[in-house]
Amino acid sequence: CLAAAVLLSLVRVALAPSIGPIRLSGAIVLPLAVSGLVGLTIGDTAYFGAIAALGVPRAILILSSAPVFAALGGVLFLGERVGGREAGGIALTLAGIALVVAARSPVALVSGAPGALAEAGTAEARRRIRRGIALGLVAAMGQAGGNLLARRAMSLGIDPLGAAATRLVAGVLGLVVSALVLGHAGPWVRELREGRAWAKVAGASLIGTFGGIWLSQLALANCSSTGVATTLLATSPMFALPLAHFAGHERI
Repeated sequence: CLAAAVLLSLVRVALAPSIGPIRLSGAIVLPLAVSGLVGLTIGDTAYFGAIAALGVPRAILILSSAPVFAALGGVLFLGERVGGREAGGIALTLAGIALVVAARSPVALVSGAPGALAEAGTAEARRRIRRGIALGLVAAMGQAGGNLLARRAMSLGIDPLGAAATRLVAGVLGLVVSALVLGHAGPWVRELREGRAWAKVAGASLIGTFGGIWLSQLALANCSSTGVATTLLATSPMFALPLAHFAGHERI
């Protein structure tokens, strides 16, 4: 988040002569700041926690409920309309995601954490599954809430690039404060220094965070509803499968 926030801010400053300066007001900054905290600080952290507890397939399945929350939130809070065709498209896309993800690994779907083939009937496994489901739902609601707030802010006048940069700055601040309060700041810094991990993280942020969040804000700004945009953003597992196949990690 830090690497992408710096890059997005620099790009936004560089493009200011052509797309105009960022005009920020309290009505715009507040929803974007909350969007970054809800979607990035809380939502993404909960998602990684769900992956650790449930494994990737089940965590992705639960996160796939985010478009439902986004569509309902858009209707209730932004006055958006979701017609029958849009609702059918959302349902069809989510069903396709569920089919693709659920078919990946039968073992992962019944086991607990990745690599740990704990018996599903044990008390510890049940607690882990309940914890993972709760974290997955928090992640889905966080993603939906973050998208709704970002769309609201962009409707008030900020461009998608400025919205992405502002969201990430807020997300970074939330993560830093959390790390300081919970005592994780020191371990994070030490781990990033080992094996030049910071360079690998920064490199990954160029694609996933810098490009991904910028484009997601463009989708939110231009799609007919938040639910439709969030549904399209939820299709990433289907793009990951061929990449993993050609990289030699998995066979389709």
